[in-house]
Amino acid sequence: MTVEPYGPGGGPRDLADAARLESQAKETKGTDAMMNQVYRDEDVNLDAVRDKVIAVLGYGIQGRAWALNLRDSGLKVIVGDESRTDKFAADDGWEVLSFAEATEQADVVCLLVADPAQPAVYEEAIGPNLSPGKSLVFAHGFNIVYGLIEAPPDVNVGLFVPNGPGHVVREKYLAGSGIYGAVAVEQDATGDALQIVLAVSKGLGSTRVGVVEVDFCSETEGDNFEEQVLYGGTIALMRATFEVMVANGYPPYFAYAKAIRSLRSVVDVMDDLGIEEYISRRSSRTCEFAVRMTGPRVINRDEIEKVFAQTARGEFAADWMTEWQRGMMRLHRMRRTGAASEMEQVGTKWRAMFSEG
Repeated sequence: MTVEPYGPGGGPRDLADAARLESQAKETKGTDAMMNQVYRDEDVNLDAVRDKVIAVLGYGIQGRAWALNLRDSGLKVIVGDESRTDKFAADDGWEVLSFAEATEQADVVCLLVADPAQPAVYEEAIGPNLSPGKSLVFAHGFNIVYGLIEAPPDVNVGLFVPNGPGHVVREKYLAGSGIYGAVAVEQDATGDALQIVLAVSKGLGSTRVGVVEVDFCSETEGDNFEEQVLYGGTIALMRATFEVMVANGYPPYFAYAKAIRSLRSVVDVMDDLGIEEYISRRSSRTCEFAVRMTGPRVINRDEIEKVFAQTARGEFAADWMTEWQRGMMRLHRMRRTGAASEMEQVGTKWRAMFSEG
C-alpha cells in the first residue's frame, strides 16, 4: 500500500493547502521568532498530572528518558512495551505491561514508539482502551498531522517534543538542567490539555530552560524539514569533505579530523554566542573570509526551497511511510554501505586514539 500525503484533517492535502503553508512561512521571514509563548519552571506546576497515572509506551530513544525523568520528578509512571526494548525496561526495574494494559490503566498515554509503527499500535491496543477524559501525548505530531491516527473527540491530544535525543534529555535532567522543547495541543476535551502537556514537559526537566508553544503542523513539518536539510545536509557535507580530501592525497586521519571534529569545536560556540560573534570575533580572519565568500557556493538554496515545499505538501511523509511498509529496504542497504565506508573505518580508529581531543 502506498500512503498518500495527508492534511491536518486526515483528508488529502491539496496544492492550495500547501501554497497557504508556503505563503505563511514566507510572511514570517524576518519577524521575531520569539513571539511564541515561552513557559519556564515558575509558570508551570505538576498539579495537572500529580494524581494521574502516566503510561510511557515504547522504551526506546525517547521512552527511557521520559519514564525515568517523570518517575524521578515524583510522578506515577508505568511502562508499556512489546518490542526488543522491553528488556531494557525490565533491566531498569520496570514491570513491563502490554500496550493495551498500560493504556487501560493510565490517565495520560505518552505514545513514543516509532512514527510508522504508531497507527497499528493505536488501532490494536490504544484506541480500544482510551476512555473519555484521557490524554494522548506524542513526541512528534506526524500521525496526527497526516491523518493516520484520529483520536475520539472526548480525549485530549497534545505533544511535547524535546529538542534533542533521549539520552541528552536524561543527561540534562540528571545535571539539574533540561533541554529546550515545544508543546502543542490539537484537541482539548477536558479544558486543561495544555496544562497536562506542560506538566509533562516540566516532569522531564525542560521548563528549567524553557518550553515554547507551537501547533502540531509547525512542529511536525518543521522537524521533518530540519532533519532532511540540516541533519542530512550537514552529514553529507562531512562525508564530501572527507572523501574529496582523501581523493586528493590527504592522510585519512587528518581528513577525518577536519570533516568531523573541527565542526564539533565551533558549533557550541555559535550556539552560546551567535554565528556573527563567532565569525567576526572568535575565528581567524582567514576563516571569516572563507565562511563568507565560499560557504554559500556549496549550498544549493533552490534545493532547500524545493525540500521545504515537498515537506509542506506531505510528500516526505508519504515517502517515509512507503519505505517503512516495504521493510526499509533502501535504508538497510544504505546502512551497510555507510558502515563499510572508508570514513567509518577511519573514524572508529581515530576515536580510539583521540577520543578526548
